[in-house]
Amino acid sequence: MDFINFVKDVGTLEFTNPKEGLHLEFKTASWKLPQNIWETVSSFSNTDGGLIVLGVDEPQSHHYKIVGVDQPDDVIKELFNSNNNPNVINKPVIQDSDVKVTKFNGKTLIQIKIYPAQFSDKPITFKDKTYMRTDDGDRLATHDQLKYLYAESQDQVDTRLLENFDWDSDLNLEDINDYRKKLEKVEDADSISKSDYELLTDIGVLRRDRRSSSKERKLTEGGLLFFGKFMSIMDRFPRFQLDYTRYAKDGDTDWVDRVSAGDMNYPEMNIYSFYNIVLPKITSNINDKYVQDEDLTRGSYVADLRSAAKEALVNCLMHAYYDGTIAIQIEDRPSYWEFTNPGDMRVSRESFLRGQKSEVRNSEIATLFRRIGISEKRASGGPRILRAASRNHLMEPEIEIDATNKITKIRIWKIDIRTKIDDEMVLDPTEKFIIDYAIQKSEFSFSQMFKDMNDKFGSNSTVRKRLNHLIDEKILISEGNGKSTVYKLEKTSEQEQVDKIMKLKNMEEKL
Repeated sequence: MDFINFVKDVGTLEFTNPKEGLHLEFKTASWKLPQNIWETVSSFSNTDGGLIVLGVDEPQSHHYKIVGVDQPDDVIKELFNSNNNPNVINKPVIQDSDVKVTKFNGKTLIQIKIYPAQFSDKPITFKDKTYMRTDDGDRLATHDQLKYLYAESQDQVDTRLLENFDWDSDLNLEDINDYRKKLEKVEDADSISKSDYELLTDIGVLRRDRRSSSKERKLTEGGLLFFGKFMSIMDRFPRFQLDYTRYAKDGDTDWVDRVSAGDMNYPEMNIYSFYNIVLPKITSNINDKYVQDEDLTRGSYVADLRSAAKEALVNCLMHAYYDGTIAIQIEDRPSYWEFTNPGDMRVSRESFLRGQKSEVRNSEIATLFRRIGISEKRASGGPRILRAASRNHLMEPEIEIDATNKITKIRIWKIDIRTKIDDEMVLDPTEKFIIDYAIQKSEFSFSQMFKDMNDKFGSNSTVRKRLNHLIDEKILISEGNGKSTVYKLEKTSEQEQVDKIMKLKNMEEKL
């Protein structure tokens, strides 16, 4: 949330926009800091961050009255005193640069940026109470939300040792044997000659409890999730669920193929068996619906998409919060894949897509995948997903993070934007050319586009009419006036952000 620029044209004392919401809170503070500000600081820190503006009266009928702060120096002093007082807030979260004093019509406003706390610092509490941000304000954290925040404060979530679980009765020995064969091929090691107990110890599924003098090896939570029998997993993770569904059409609600952990067809499914069954289904359902550029082949398109799908599947399984309230869900539709997992990302969207940083929630599961060559230690998943879209001119991948409900969704498109539009509306040849032109040029002037048409699509007025139709349909947007007007594809703010990351990543690769 950026600082708000209060300008004259929003009104004298009242304005209706912006409004309070998930990332914005208004409070009055004439000469004293309101105590309930710390509930908002806690909630913003534990979710997705936000902006607090002091000097605005509480909303009445969706109108906000600017009343100003009479003693801003005293209020700011009290703000930082409380920020550094562990009896108020358990950890300081506000820096000097996060506070900005502005003027509006002679009245002083104080704006305070609150950033999401690092996962290792959560939960941020106010007088030992934890708050979460929702659309309608600050709410005390539920039991499940508290459990999630405390679990997230640990670097390694799935390495915890389990009591009263036995590897030989709670793990699927067929999956262990299959894993053993893959491991021997990758590591060229003598895994075949090792006993199951020795193998599981070697790969970290069984570990010694260092808090005890006993040398007994115990099963890790990650090992149970990866190799466990379904009912054994459910004893520890009662909401454990893995679902894959394939649909014949993008808008269908009835699936044509499904893999669901625990149902009659997959009674003993775990993470490892789910991956082995679902990956071939995902990678076989790539339909080349549009004509490739001359410099690309169907082979490169399919290979890139398969790589992206594999990375997204592994990422989904490695980063899921398995104590969450929703299932891991993978939707496979003709135009896109959508991967949903409980748990928000531990890195920013940009860091993930550019591969700048890796913060794995389940390090044991990640290690088990890595030992057989399925994943890498460096953060390569995001860049491969980005590369597949960029090289094949596909629609940008979409990442949606619900910080309140702790859900992450990644949508990977198999098609370019013109193919998507073709499915939604009837385009004439002129409109198809304009959209393809916009994909290639990013932004363009009408005169240059008309010149490049070489009189193939009629007169100036005819082409301009088709261009305006695409603008009316919100497929294109125009910027500027007169001869300086340029046109480009309409994109969401998320898509614009990903587009910028794509350009940076492409520059990095060229350098």
